[in-house]
Amino acid sequence: MRMIKLSVFVLVVFALGMIWVSCSKPPEAEKEGAKKAMDAAFSAGADKYAPADLGAANKVWDTAESRMKEEKYNEAKESYIGAKAAFEKAAAAAEAGRNAAGDQANAAKEAAKKATDGAISAGADKYASAHLDAARRAWDTAESQMKERMYKEAKESYSDAKAAFEKAAAAVEAGKKAAADQAKAALKTLEEKLKKLRVTAKKMEKKLKDRKQAWTVDAKAIKEGLGRSKEMIVSAPAEAKAKLDELKTMIDKWEATFKEMATSASKPKATKKKKS
Repeated sequence: MRMIKLSVFVLVVFALGMIWVSCSKPPEAEKEGAKKAMDAAFSAGADKYAPADLGAANKVWDTAESRMKEEKYNEAKESYIGAKAAFEKAAAAAEAGRNAAGDQANAAKEAAKKATDGAISAGADKYASAHLDAARRAWDTAESQMKERMYKEAKESYSDAKAAFEKAAAAVEAGKKAAADQAKAALKTLEEKLKKLRVTAKKMEKKLKDRKQAWTVDAKAIKEGLGRSKEMIVSAPAEAKAKLDELKTMIDKWEATFKEMATSASKPKATKKKKS
């Protein structure tokens, strides 16, 4: 009887020992599962789109790691299982958050597009080109981020682009005034030059010869062009300035022509020596 009791005792101790050994193994499989879920959550963008859920999952992971170091493997196993579930929840929340951010980015894009159209309609391409270029760079950045599904960043960039396009539109009035001032100054200068050219042409009328017809045609075109430019300055100063630049080229050509003719006329004629 005593031997039977002893045998039973040994068997119980052995069974408890086996249970203890089986439970004392580090839960590597559960840890690996939690780690894969963690990586998947970060890949899904949980740090941007579900930071609260990710933070909660990280706390459970830290608890599991702490229990692992303390060799409390049963508790560690449970914590790793909990961490895996929490990271999976964070990944799902990240996808939902990303989709919501995408909708917000699209709304910001639409607002920026309207600001773009407004700036172009106002004439920013002519009178505020530097501001318009800066706005377009912000737009390009947003478009690139949108393609990479960086929706939060894209939303901010679209907002920046919208503000920049609005700034470009606001700068148009000042740019238009500056262009008008430049056109007025150019007009006055060209009118004075044309007046001088007419005087010079009259003095050199005989020397013009075959160039007289060309001068007459160009002089008339220049005069008419100056008149049209003067009318355009108020409504379209950029176009007026461009027209004045064309007229300046014609005037410069005739200034050079008359100068050349005057120089040629001033040269003394070579005299032939008499034979002795």
